Amino acid sequence: MSNSILNKEDAIQSSLSNENYFQSLLEALYSNNIIGDNDMHRIQFQLMNILTKTAGYYTKEESSSVREEIALQITSSIYYTVGLFLKSQPDLKHAIDMIKKDDVDYLFAQGEEILKAKMDECNGLYEKVIDTRLKTENQAYTDTLDYGIPLFFRQYDPRFASHETPGSIDYPLAIIGEDLTGIEYIEDYLSKLLFENKFCSFFEDIEIDALLRGYSQDSHQMLINIYKRVLTNYLGGTLAGKTDRSLDITEGERTYLQSLLKNLSDVDFQNSVKTAEEKILQQFMIEDSVKSAEKNISQQPGIYDNELVAYISKTVNIISKEIKRHIQRDTLKNLFITLRWPGDEKIKFEDGKSLQDSAFMQMTDEIRDCSRVEDKIKIIREEVYSIKDLMDVFTADCIFDDEFPDIFNILGDLEMALLMKHISNEIGWDNDDEENEKEWQIEFRRYFEMLGEKRRNQIIRMSEEIEL
Repeated sequence: MSNSILNKEDAIQSSLSNENYFQSLLEALYSNNIIGDNDMHRIQFQLMNILTKTAGYYTKEESSSVREEIALQITSSIYYTVGLFLKSQPDLKHAIDMIKKDDVDYLFAQGEEILKAKMDECNGLYEKVIDTRLKTENQAYTDTLDYGIPLFFRQYDPRFASHETPGSIDYPLAIIGEDLTGIEYIEDYLSKLLFENKFCSFFEDIEIDALLRGYSQDSHQMLINIYKRVLTNYLGGTLAGKTDRSLDITEGERTYLQSLLKNLSDVDFQNSVKTAEEKILQQFMIEDSVKSAEKNISQQPGIYDNELVAYISKTVNIISKEIKRHIQRDTLKNLFITLRWPGDEKIKFEDGKSLQDSAFMQMTDEIRDCSRVEDKIKIIREEVYSIKDLMDVFTADCIFDDEFPDIFNILGDLEMALLMKHISNEIGWDNDDEENEKEWQIEFRRYFEMLGEKRRNQIIRMSEEIEL
C-alpha cells in the first residue's frame, strides 16, 4: 500500500464518529474516491432490503411500511449495528475491504451477534459493579446503580433502536466516554465504574464517607465522582510523604504541599506526581500482568489489570492539572480535603416510640417461634423502632447467643454507638466483670472487638458525642 493511501486512511480514521461510525465511514470513503457510485448504490439497496425486513418484524408481518419517524429510527439502528461489526475489525483496512466485498446483510448479521455478546457482557459487568459497590449515601450513585442502569436493560431495544441509550444514568465518571451511545455507552460506563469501585475498595467506607462530608455537607446530593475525590486525596497524601493508607489531609500537610510544589518547574512537578503515582500503584500491587507473572506473584492479593492501571494514570493526569491550578491560586484547601466525621458534631438523640406491652410480648413470641435467624431479623427490622425496644428484645430470651452477631450485623454505626453508650452508662464500657453483664452486652462487646479498627474508632467517637 502506498504512503498516500496510508495517509488517506489516517485522515479518514481521525474523521470517523463513534456514534455514527458506519455513516461517517461511508461518507469518508465516498468523498475520498475509495468507493464509487456503484458501491454506494449497492450498499443503499441492501440497506433498504434490511429495513424492509426489519420493518416487517416491527409490524409483526402485518405490513412492510411504517411511519417515517419509525423508519428513521430503525435505519439508525441498522447503521449502528453494522458499525459495531466494522469497529471490531483489527484495523481500518479490514473494515474498508468488507464494505467493498461483503453484502451489508452479512455485516448486519455479524453486528447483531456482537450486539448479543455485548449485552451478555454488560449484564456480567453490572453484576460485578453491584458486587463491588460502595456503601455511600450519594444519591446519584445509588440511584444510578439501583434504578438507572436496570432501566437501561429493561428498555434497551437491540433490534429496532440499538443506537439509543435509555435509562437514567446521572452519576458522573472520572473520565467520560465521548461520542458513545447504545450498548457501547453502557459497556464503557460499567467498565469504568468497575475500575472506580475496585480502587475505592482499598479504603474503608466510613473514611470515604468522612472525605465526602469534608468536601461538602451536601455531598450526598451532589453530582460528584467519589473515586476521583478518593484518588485526589490519596495522591496528595503520597506527595506529602505519607505511607499509610489514610485519606485525611491536614491543614499543615496542605501548607507543606503548597511550599513544596509551588516553585517546581513543570518537568519537576510532573516527575513528582509520576513518582507518587508509581508509589500508589506499587502499594496496591497494581502491576502489569506480564511483570506479575515473571515475578511469580499472581497468587498474592492485589489487582493486576492493565486497563485499571491505565485508567488510574489518566485520572492522575487530570488531577495533576487541577493541583497545578490550585497551587497557583493558593486554594489547595478546596482540593485536598480534611476528613469530617459524623462524631465531629454533637448528636442529640431522641429515641423512637416504644411498643405497648401487649404488642411487645406478641412480637417477642413471634421471634421466639422462629427457627431461622433470618426470620428473626425480618421481624426486628419491621417492628422495632426504638433502641429501648431493641435492648428489651435482647433480654427477652428470644435471641440465642450464636444469633447475636447476625443481629448486630444489620445495625448501622449510629445504632452501634447508641448501644455502646447505654452499656457505658449502665456498667461502664471497660468493665471486665462479666457476671454483672447481660448476655447481649457480653456478645455485643465481643462483636465490637471483631470490627475493623477504623470502624471501632468511628463508633467510639460517635458514642462519646451522643446525648441521651
